Amino acid sequence: MDTDSRISKFIYDAWFLSEPALHGVLCGHELKENRSMPIAVRCGRGRIEYNPKIINTISDNELEEYFRAEVIRIMLKHPYQRQPDCPALIRTIASNIVLTNNYKFKRLQLDSANNFQLPETEYFEWYCAKLMTPSSQQDSSQSSSNDDQSLDGQEQNKSSNGMQKTAQSELWEENEFECSRINEIIESTTSWGTLPGDLVEKIKATLKAQIDYRKVLSGFRASVISSRRNLTRMRPNRRTDFQNLGSVYKMRTNLLVAVDVSGSISTQMLKKFYSVINRFFKYGIESVDTVQFDTVLGEIIPLKKAKTDIEIKGRGGTDFQPVFNYFRESKSHYDGIIIFTDGCAPEPEIIGRKPKVLWIFPDKKYEKLSADSLSKFGRCCTIEC
Repeated sequence: MDTDSRISKFIYDAWFLSEPALHGVLCGHELKENRSMPIAVRCGRGRIEYNPKIINTISDNELEEYFRAEVIRIMLKHPYQRQPDCPALIRTIASNIVLTNNYKFKRLQLDSANNFQLPETEYFEWYCAKLMTPSSQQDSSQSSSNDDQSLDGQEQNKSSNGMQKTAQSELWEENEFECSRINEIIESTTSWGTLPGDLVEKIKATLKAQIDYRKVLSGFRASVISSRRNLTRMRPNRRTDFQNLGSVYKMRTNLLVAVDVSGSISTQMLKKFYSVINRFFKYGIESVDTVQFDTVLGEIIPLKKAKTDIEIKGRGGTDFQPVFNYFRESKSHYDGIIIFTDGCAPEPEIIGRKPKVLWIFPDKKYEKLSADSLSKFGRCCTIEC
């Protein structure tokens, strides 16, 4: 039986009766042959690709589980939503861990949380961030080799394993259209076949509106931005037959960006915070005023370009009040405040003019703890959303 016939019989036909949820998502993607990829099946960009050369070497049951794994990834939206800023290899491993946490594959040997001494209760972005640490990357390297192989064999196996995992998520990219199509299928599903109840609940949870911090950040920036007109000879005014100087408009914003540097903020969190701040310069912003705070306010530092070497001071307790006091007393007339924090502090007291505030948390865990109390002062979102 050729590859197409096997896929039709053991996947499409079999799932039509027994796995309506999986079948619906599968039919929403284009099936495409790809003989150049080093893996059997992968998904992304609205399609599911397969390599017949590799599929011909595996059993029908293995083939079914390869497709099952990819469709579950799609239902969890790993290929289309919330793409973390990390290598494709890390994204694949993190996705594999989520899959093995929630579904027991009989034949596929996917990465598990135990391989990296990680808990089995976390989510895709959390695993991506954790796997980027040096100790976890060492575990990743070790898990791809066998003790009974020669040194050369180990290196070859690790290289091959890394290439396969990199290829697995090579097509993944944020795609709101694909997410909405998958949501429609999930919402219309009434029978979930053999999928475990816990996994079904996680899939349904992805339907809930989630705030993308990049959109929130961009929208917040746009709401407080203004333009400055400069005359230039490099762009003459066409309306006056090039006799007068043209205009260039540069964006500026009176934003105060406050970074929580208290003892509860880890170095990894601070890296995330400043990575997001650096995004402002990609949007064309000329400068932003930044300040570090714990129980007191640090020095106001204007940033005019993205920086990677930031000196951190503080590391005490947390108090939001100095930030809001400075906003009220400052002569700079800030239009808004962005506060990067874990939220572990008493609510501030707002006196006088109420500022536009955007609270950005390092992950969902901290948002759940603090969003209810802080959302009354402004909008909340997470970096990992």
